[in-house]
Amino acid sequence: MATFESKQDGSDRVSLDPNPLAPRGISKQMIRGRLMLAVLAVDLVAIVAPIALAAWVHLGYFFGVRVGNLLTLVLPLYCLIALQTKAFSLRNIIKAPRSMRKACFALLGAFAIGLAITFGTRSNETLSRVLVASGCLASCVSLVVARAIFADLAARVLGGTPATEIVIVDGVEPPPGCTATRLDVLGAGITPNVNDPMMLHRIGEYVFQADRVIISCPAERRGKWALALKGAGVLVEVLAPELDALGAIGTTNYHGFATAVVAVGPLNGVDRVTKRIFDLVVAGTMLVGLLPLLVVVAIAIRLDSKGPVLFTQQRVGQGNRLFRMLKFRSMYVGQADASASRLVTRGDARVTRIGWFIRQTSIDELPQLFNVLRGEMSIVGPRPHATGAIAGSALYWEVSAHYWNRHAVKPGLTGLAQVRGFRGNTQTGADLLNRLQADLAYLESWTIWRDVILVLQTFKVLMHRNAF
Repeated sequence: MATFESKQDGSDRVSLDPNPLAPRGISKQMIRGRLMLAVLAVDLVAIVAPIALAAWVHLGYFFGVRVGNLLTLVLPLYCLIALQTKAFSLRNIIKAPRSMRKACFALLGAFAIGLAITFGTRSNETLSRVLVASGCLASCVSLVVARAIFADLAARVLGGTPATEIVIVDGVEPPPGCTATRLDVLGAGITPNVNDPMMLHRIGEYVFQADRVIISCPAERRGKWALALKGAGVLVEVLAPELDALGAIGTTNYHGFATAVVAVGPLNGVDRVTKRIFDLVVAGTMLVGLLPLLVVVAIAIRLDSKGPVLFTQQRVGQGNRLFRMLKFRSMYVGQADASASRLVTRGDARVTRIGWFIRQTSIDELPQLFNVLRGEMSIVGPRPHATGAIAGSALYWEVSAHYWNRHAVKPGLTGLAQVRGFRGNTQTGADLLNRLQADLAYLESWTIWRDVILVLQTFKVLMHRNAF
């Protein structure tokens, strides 16, 4: 893993830990997630407390039917409007005037829409006009004050910016005033070699949890770096000062120098949080519900053949980083293929009796629910592949230069390719290209509702003629 040492000019320089897989400290992504939850809690307290106080002053009690009806109406509307207007965006939260304005607008909109709903449904007799008026005014004031205080706190915690930036320096110095974390390729021992999965894993470890990666390299190496970082799952830009004179569309700017955007993360911060919550809920529910089945399968595997119940295999995950994927063991221990370089065929002598059953029913994949809980996988996403997997006689990344693009999100237990029926062996390059096309289509059009639909559709293809 890379650690960062501050220099006198205010930038950072990368140094190497002896163990590249050592545990990481708290990243800005984790801090942002906690701050978003914190600001939501602060907002709710800032809204509820003044309304309860107004109720006590005018009605003689803090909570009751009228207060409950008002909060039930206002709070969900506030959250929806705040999300729509990006009032929970960290870029807005750390700017006090913008944060106060957006939060106050969302609250006033919630009260206005709530009153319109009660008037239209003729249910406004359950609300106290005095409570609504005083509660709205008091909660607006409270919310503005809370947001102002929180903005200063959040800005200090994030160091003034919510983004983590890394500049990869490969023979060309970045612009003066560059404040991003500096990654010198010579010192880090990395090179943009897309034919070396371990090198891509190493690069992925360095840019892991970054929000923006800027590449500063000679023109002839820009294409290689762009290709190597296509699957990083973050915003990747290439410094190209000559684009300033062209006024090209689709470029951005970094400290006065033009950059060309070559890769973006398919999910924004809110999308990532939503998908993670979905993963945790589904994986946790499935593990509890399927626990008896998991125990029975584990016992059957131990009784059927000698060896461990679980089989672990190194697979390529998000950002081209490698991780250990869990499966129920379906082969005899001495004949297991850790690199997946040899395809399993019908009647394969390496597969045990129980192994045939759990492979055909996809039960062997269920331990990957633990990979989901650990954050290495998702419920829905491109299936993770082994580094030695081949299509015909070619390694996967040799079949298509776009292969690495599919790793911009976490790999999944199921995905669009599986639902479309692209399962089993990749005997030809076309077999891989069909899956790759489906995986890239999933990345381009992700929504949480599509994940839900794909999970439901997966039950139709659990038993498949190509599963052996």
